[in-house]
Amino acid sequence: MSTNDNSSITETTDLFYSESSKLEDIVSQSLKNSEALSLSEIIGAYYQVINVTSLVKFLRQNLEGIKNAEENKLLLTRIQEIEKYISEKFDVNLHPLIMSNLEKSVENSIKKLKNMTTNQPEKTKEDLGNQAKMYEELRQIMSTKEFVDQYNKGLGNNLEN
Repeated sequence: MSTNDNSSITETTDLFYSESSKLEDIVSQSLKNSEALSLSEIIGAYYQVINVTSLVKFLRQNLEGIKNAEENKLLLTRIQEIEKYISEKFDVNLHPLIMSNLEKSVENSIKKLKNMTTNQPEKTKEDLGNQAKMYEELRQIMSTKEFVDQYNKGLGNNLEN
């Protein structure tokens, strides 16, 4: 193994430790405030899970490249801990809360839009602006929900394998 390969693995290992700690912070805070998460916070949480999961896969494939047996053991232990954390805290606890909250948000937005269109036969410019803004919010919520659904589908595939 070349010096560049060792350097790359060392950098990836350092990045993994940093990003997995960030993930724990994000998930912990998100569990406390799951009802009040913004769409960007939701996307950020999923991005962080995907990021750490990718780092885990890379490191597992390259563990034999780490010559120091003690460092290898510590890294493997941390990988197992973060995989368990993702499974228990994110996949089982936070992910279903986020899915539920997004579904409720879509329903509420649709109801508001229906009320706005049926209760206001003549619309002012302001009404039209508000309606356009509500459609945009609904589009953003639905887009985020689709992103979360894609994670859900991947999660289901991982459970089957």
